[in-house]
Amino acid sequence: YDVYKDNGDYQGVAFTLWAEAGTYRIKGEPKEALKRFRKAKRLFEAMEDKKGIAYCLTGLGGSLRVSRRYKDSLEHYTMANTLFRSLRDTFGIAYSYCGIANALRMKGKFKEALRYFRLATRNYKKIGDKVSYAYTLWGEAMVFIQLGSLDEAEKDLELAKTLFKETGDERGIIYYLIATAQIEFLKGRKKGALRLLERALKKATTFEFAIEKGYAETLLSAIGEKPEKLPLNLP
Repeated sequence: YDVYKDNGDYQGVAFTLWAEAGTYRIKGEPKEALKRFRKAKRLFEAMEDKKGIAYCLTGLGGSLRVSRRYKDSLEHYTMANTLFRSLRDTFGIAYSYCGIANALRMKGKFKEALRYFRLATRNYKKIGDKVSYAYTLWGEAMVFIQLGSLDEAEKDLELAKTLFKETGDERGIIYYLIATAQIEFLKGRKKGALRLLERALKKATTFEFAIEKGYAETLLSAIGEKPEKLPLNLP
């Protein structure tokens, strides 16, 4: 950051801020992520860099979602999608469609969310993406769980697990374990659900994924104390 700044390389500064923001987001510090995404976005705007702006908008959308600001998340992902389509950036189009779908999912608009998850899938398949496509499958599975279509959810999760393993995505495996635990619980297999959540918690603790650790702890607590209030729709 300092080297780029000292040399007047504001594109380098913007990319560094964007990368830092992404790290804070994964660490479970959305406020710090939001600060850096906004700073990076202002720099990209000054340079009239549409792609940079669009990727900052997706970062903001994701950070706002985990901050439970779903309306704002939807607005940012929608703006990003408009820019990506104007740039014909297929990955960006897919990624922002997935973000729109997740925001709609959290707003309880499940059938509309499915439509956008499918648009994301179509675009990811065009470019052979596996990393982000796996998270689209997870998000779609969350919708199927809400709709009571557990068999469909399991199909998505099994494919997501295959992709997470293929790409070495430990964070993705945690999401798979948590979602599968939810299904196990809904099918009346409490012990199986607890085992999966304990595995998820262990992984999240080992890799210091704060948000995912919180999800696993919340679900373990709910199953033990208030199973009727088990959260099923995670941001």
